[in-house]
Amino acid sequence: MNNDLVLMFAYHYPPDTAIGGARPYRFSKYLKRLGYRVHVISAAASVETPEADVSYVADPLYAEPRKGAGWQAERVIRRFLLPGASGLRWAFRASRLARDLIRGNAGSRVTVLSTYPPVGAHVAGWLVAKSEKVPWIADFRDPMADRSVLDGYSALHKMSLAFLESRMVLKRASLVIANTDTAADHFRQTYPRRAADVHLIWNGFDPENRFDPIPVPGRVRRVVTHTGELYVGRTAAPMLESIQRLIDAGRLRADRLTLRLIGPAAPYCLPGEQFLERARAQGWLDLVNDSVPRDEALTVMRGSDALLLLQPQSTVQVPGKLFEYLPTGHPILAYVPKDSPVERILAQSGILYRCVHPEDSRAEFDNAIADFFELPLEPGRPSAWFEENFRAEKQAGELDRLIRQLHAEK
Repeated sequence: MNNDLVLMFAYHYPPDTAIGGARPYRFSKYLKRLGYRVHVISAAASVETPEADVSYVADPLYAEPRKGAGWQAERVIRRFLLPGASGLRWAFRASRLARDLIRGNAGSRVTVLSTYPPVGAHVAGWLVAKSEKVPWIADFRDPMADRSVLDGYSALHKMSLAFLESRMVLKRASLVIANTDTAADHFRQTYPRRAADVHLIWNGFDPENRFDPIPVPGRVRRVVTHTGELYVGRTAAPMLESIQRLIDAGRLRADRLTLRLIGPAAPYCLPGEQFLERARAQGWLDLVNDSVPRDEALTVMRGSDALLLLQPQSTVQVPGKLFEYLPTGHPILAYVPKDSPVERILAQSGILYRCVHPEDSRAEFDNAIADFFELPLEPGRPSAWFEENFRAEKQAGELDRLIRQLHAEK
């Protein structure tokens, strides 16, 4: 039996359809092929026949609503200190299970890996690292205290997240992994004493789960689709307003265009209801403001003519959705900051794209969108550069190297 055991705290993990579960799933899948034993501790909904190496620990905030003082305390913490899903009480339950697993594998060389968000995953890693003599790798899919994505958060929210990032994770973790070069630079510049312990493993795709486009012959309308949740910072409003201006000006035809937004959308991420009603009446907006099964979302995405990517709020992050989109070959219309990692990846991806930016003037914004709809919008093939640099096997190989390095130093 292999002596290497990776204990992974992944709050999101299949069968949970959240995009945040894809990265830890790829890590687990390809580390096993390198000979590791991997045990994942997740808050994902339990399944009837769970995998032997996945433990589903229910988050008491959702599994036991209104039960006990702990439920009320976590609600207060979420409101005033840590916005969004935090998984704090889940972290304590998950860390207890991890300790049992470590002690049950006393002869193994154990590595703990936690992947954020939410903060509960890193809290669990911190709790185990405090009590057990095992190395802890903290994987950041987003920087915790990235000021560029915290607009709208209270000062107390920002202070709390900065405290957790600096005093809990960066102080205790053996290594830190960032998933973009700009995020890695953020950590190195903010915490220069830990700069040598910050490493880059990009997000990516699993070549064994490639989703090719589905041709729809004879369709008159061009269908552009966004799948996924719209929340703080990830707004579709400027895109929709620009399309409406172009239709009103006669530069786009409402009867030749369908924009699909599939997934829950916070009200502040969309224009007002009067605007939405008019767009629906004109026939160019298809708004499904609810979660849909992943297979259904993928089918809609594959049957589209182009895909919409929304990441205007951060110059640091690259959404995991980009790595779902690019392997399909569909052209991409992206709303991102200038010179962001997303734009740099798109520029070398080999896939047809156009970017619009929050910094653009109204005329520049509208012209770029009008130009996109004049393109042929035919699917292509990702470049050799993209295929080589973002494959899941390469990322697992990088993680393998870091794990070996940690234990060699120890």
